[in-house]
Amino acid sequence: MAWYYHLDSENKGPVEASELQNLKSRDVISMETPVWTEGMATWAAYGTSPAYSEAPATAGVLPPAASSQVCVQCFQTFPESEMLKYEQSWVCPACKPLFFQRIREGVQPLGQMVYASVGVRFVAILIDGMIYLGVAFVVAFGMMFVLGGKPSEKPEEVAPGEVMGIVFTLLTIYTLPVIYEIFFIGKYGATLGKMAMKIKVVRPDGSPVSWGQAAGRFFAKILSHLIFYIGYLMAFWDPERRALHDQICNTRVAVRS
Repeated sequence: MAWYYHLDSENKGPVEASELQNLKSRDVISMETPVWTEGMATWAAYGTSPAYSEAPATAGVLPPAASSQVCVQCFQTFPESEMLKYEQSWVCPACKPLFFQRIREGVQPLGQMVYASVGVRFVAILIDGMIYLGVAFVVAFGMMFVLGGKPSEKPEEVAPGEVMGIVFTLLTIYTLPVIYEIFFIGKYGATLGKMAMKIKVVRPDGSPVSWGQAAGRFFAKILSHLIFYIGYLMAFWDPERRALHDQICNTRVAVRS
């Protein structure tokens, strides 16, 4: 069974239960470190999770009683007697006001965020790509029309309108995606393609991203392109469906609630 663990503000894995035991023996993780595997409703402390019982028992060490849980908001471990269970989530006393405020505002609590699938994200990218090409097509023919882009009577010559149309088309192809994505992600949290697929880009707690994150996320995509799109493929095995640019900018792509 593949397990993930939360350490240094990052989700790491997948690893086997035996590897978690090895990490615990080397004090890389502790009994309170949040862990998760497919089928669990929320993260749980390692010492109270099935991962601990699956691993070979350490001589002289008895598994602790399942009396603590990990808060879905702050990832800290507390005794169950001090916490509130809401549906499948456990919330600590300090996080209760924020947790229920987010529910009243219609924002998904951290532990209940539904991440967009890779297929849905791919379709959104295709829609945005068609928008880019459509606008570039309109710009090219518009510029040739405005600048008198009739074909030259001499085959070896190119009409001025054709040249300007090509120049503006290239400028549009390279600048439109920058302006388009930063504007829509920064202002609305989603491009037109993502809106059509009912998904959005958010911070780890579900709150809107900043303009800086929107810009950084776009330019981080260039790195994913440069490494033969491996940055996009990373979303297949990441537990939160994060591509490389999401990991760099600490963003998530979630289903709109």
